[in-house]
Amino acid sequence: METTKFILIGGGGHARVVLSIIEAQETSILEGVFDSNPKIEALDGVENFQNYNPDLFPNALAFIAIGDNRIRKQLTQTIQHAFGVLIHPTASIDRLSLAGEGSVVMHHAVIQRGTKIGKHGIINTACSVDHDCILGDFVHIAPNATLCGGVQIGDETFIGAGVVVLPQIKIGKRVIIGAGTVVTKNIPDGATVIGNPGKIIKSHGAI
Repeated sequence: METTKFILIGGGGHARVVLSIIEAQETSILEGVFDSNPKIEALDGVENFQNYNPDLFPNALAFIAIGDNRIRKQLTQTIQHAFGVLIHPTASIDRLSLAGEGSVVMHHAVIQRGTKIGKHGIINTACSVDHDCILGDFVHIAPNATLCGGVQIGDETFIGAGVVVLPQIKIGKRVIIGAGTVVTKNIPDGATVIGNPGKIIKSHGAI
């Protein structure tokens, strides 16, 4: 069986979880890490080569292992490797759902039928994403969040831990939904929302 080789861009805590997903797949290995922080010599035993070098490990797939949506987006412009997709074996993804390149689906997450996840998305630990949801690029759904059926989320939006989004809600681009919020109505671009029910406490509009 052919082995899939990866490199990680980023060597922090999020990257450690991503590495655990690679390790959980019998046919995947991590070749190296690229993080410019000189204090990081290795990531759980895998060498940190610091500044990204496209000539190293040319046959590996790259994965940007950084939780911040904007930084992840910026880095995609600098990477010359092809991007991979990582899904933990305990995650459940319906056969008619899709995850875009550079995306990760973490431990015990559930993605139901007809859902589409854009590029470089993060579906974090134990998330529940129900049927027919549409997530844009560079979206991060934090641990234990629940998206009910038919939810739409714009690019670069962050959904905090334990958030509940009711069915058919539309959330704009670059939105921040605070942990534990219950989203009961549509949210415009650039808003920050907290509470139960969720209330907009800051709105920057389209950015």
